Amino acid sequence: MCPAALAVSAEPPPGTVHALLINGGDRPASNYLSHLQHLQDMVALLRGRGVAPDRIHIFSADGGDEAADLATRETPPPGFWIVEGTGLGNRLKPQTALANTRWDGVTLHPARQAALRQWFEAARRTIAPGDRLLIFVTDHGTADRNDPDASAISLWGEKLPVREFKALLARLPPGVQVVMVMSQCYSGAFASAMYAGDSPEPSGDVCGFFSTAGDQKAYGCYPEGRDRDRIGYAFHFIDALGHRATAAEAHTEVLATDDTPDLPLRTSDVYLARLVAAQAAARKTDGDALADSLLAEAWRKRGAWEADIRLLDRIGSAFGTFSPRSLRELRSRETEVEALAKQMAAYTDRWQAALGELKESILQGFLGAQPDWQARLAPGVLEGARPEERAALLAELLPQLIEFAQSRPESWQKVERFRDHAARGAEARWRLDVRKAALHRMRTILVGVAGRALLEAEGGEAAGGTPLRSAQRRAVETLDRCEAFVAGDPPVPGSTARAEGPPPFPPLSAEIALLKEISPSWLGVRFRAVPESVRAERRLGAGANFLDAVYPGSPAAQAGLEAGDIVLGPPSRPFEASRELREWTMTAPIDVPLPLLVVRPGEAGKDDVEFEARLVLRSDPVDLPQLPGAALVGEQAPALSPTLAPVGATDLPELDHRPHLLFFWATWCAPCKQAVPEVMALAEARGLPVLAISDEDRDTVASFLKGAAERGFPAVAIDPLRKSFISYGVSGTPTILLVDGEGVIRHRQVGYSSDKGLTLAGWSWRPR
Repeated sequence: MCPAALAVSAEPPPGTVHALLINGGDRPASNYLSHLQHLQDMVALLRGRGVAPDRIHIFSADGGDEAADLATRETPPPGFWIVEGTGLGNRLKPQTALANTRWDGVTLHPARQAALRQWFEAARRTIAPGDRLLIFVTDHGTADRNDPDASAISLWGEKLPVREFKALLARLPPGVQVVMVMSQCYSGAFASAMYAGDSPEPSGDVCGFFSTAGDQKAYGCYPEGRDRDRIGYAFHFIDALGHRATAAEAHTEVLATDDTPDLPLRTSDVYLARLVAAQAAARKTDGDALADSLLAEAWRKRGAWEADIRLLDRIGSAFGTFSPRSLRELRSRETEVEALAKQMAAYTDRWQAALGELKESILQGFLGAQPDWQARLAPGVLEGARPEERAALLAELLPQLIEFAQSRPESWQKVERFRDHAARGAEARWRLDVRKAALHRMRTILVGVAGRALLEAEGGEAAGGTPLRSAQRRAVETLDRCEAFVAGDPPVPGSTARAEGPPPFPPLSAEIALLKEISPSWLGVRFRAVPESVRAERRLGAGANFLDAVYPGSPAAQAGLEAGDIVLGPPSRPFEASRELREWTMTAPIDVPLPLLVVRPGEAGKDDVEFEARLVLRSDPVDLPQLPGAALVGEQAPALSPTLAPVGATDLPELDHRPHLLFFWATWCAPCKQAVPEVMALAEARGLPVLAISDEDRDTVASFLKGAAERGFPAVAIDPLRKSFISYGVSGTPTILLVDGEGVIRHRQVGYSSDKGLTLAGWSWRPR
């Protein structure tokens, strides 16, 4: 059995498709509208694919009860940001509205264990061997790190643990194929349902797709998710299933299009990772090291793994990371992206904290100048206000408050700067979280390839392998067939509109540039407000701050400040509020001497000493990761790896200070072969040397070149350590770059098709 046979979808078994859709919701306040939208979208999809309505069964929240069970989020009014995060904003923020779920023409059953047990008992008589059952769960979930079988789906006011879920499945007749699609938190724990009873191997009757790993929250649990509509694993999966024939194909598309921090995986991923881990334990070696050795063997026949390589490339291109071929490569990038994400989060939090303090200060100034508003916004008054009264109050307040803030230019400039840095930092922080998830998705793919390579290398009984390996190979084959589930009639090619994926992420170099831009100036102290009693005793202003700590080597230490000093502010205008020291520090120019008035309390009855410190602030002392990304047009081309080695009789061309073409390719890549004649025609027309670079082994490339010699081929180098692939951010073959004599990239093209050809401006070509 070749690797391709392991991955290819087989014809689905005959039988009727049934669907069980579950949304527990837990309770009214957490039963979000998105859950209902998931159900509605899935029902529309199934009906559109010919699944009869009487075979689609929906268990949602309290079922047909008329009590309110659905939470809908009111949209904040324009300008609400000016009070968001303040004490007043928290009291006035739009409330979650509760309503009864209404769905005309659809019967809703209560999402309770008793109701589900009753349904499964009835299913014993209505679902026959050979039938297929889709179980779709959109919901919340809970985890138990000590006992994965205790991880659970949140039903309506109760939970459905993994072990109870497996007990429900056991009620079905043998031979019923069950396919799970689950988007709740910790959903990956339910992958263990592939094992029937105490069997160590999957039966192949149960498989599934999950939004995230068994120990991870899902996208809906992230605060940012509540501000983004119709985004996330379930929506992406349903959309993909609208134009993909099988669930496995939909899952593959989701890996490259779900721009959330989810970690989608399937049962075969979980099983293959288990095999690799078990083999590593048996050999008493590191799991990643074993996986890399297996990957090295697999890549000797890369054409057999083209689908996996193309998927890695697609994910790398979509999320601006890179396309790894080993876990060693991946670990390095994971560490770097994690460091960048951590620093972006730290800076974003600082700007958000400073913005919150500034908004609170503006609000207090407004209320101090508007006694009538102070009375209208008193906590006791707001507590008894109806939602419509709160909305009217906000509609009247916000324009006046913004006008008040804008009338103070110095404060307003700070508001705009803090808000801009906080917002852009938050978006970049989100993107970096998604990039980390993308790297994790690629790790899952690589470990899966390693697991399949392990089974391929050791073979079955007929090839001298063990009975256990034969059973494991059969288990993978049955999981592949189960995951190739067709939900009703497959879509006719071209009959459904395919939603465009999200736009590609910016290169990592852009994130590093943003991090530098929003880096606040650094003083190097920890401080707190001077208590009012101490201020009164020492006759200090309201903006005085105690220095609790002065960090060694910091600008504060170099200026002679010490812990215990009291900072008053600039000599020309002492701080009027304790928060101003933070604002002053974050926005002050760097490398410019700046004065601050400081009081050093006297010791043993001595008088306090007031002095003027001269500080030269610096950027936050952070070592930013040097993350290679896609080398873009207009940028300086990275240096080629010195480990590039020529293949064949031709030496590598001299490229320094000469315009030239770089052609990243692979012997198994059909578009690469299609591109060669036009690449060579361009090179001849413009007198350009061409260097073709492959990351395959020498023997593979040399064998290919023997057959390509008569057709003409560029000079070829192999990049065994993939250093040039990584430095140029190659996530897809072919990648074609035109570099000018100054070493600047003038054209970059990923992919090639005969109808479009090379997309270089001013170039046209007709094959002879």
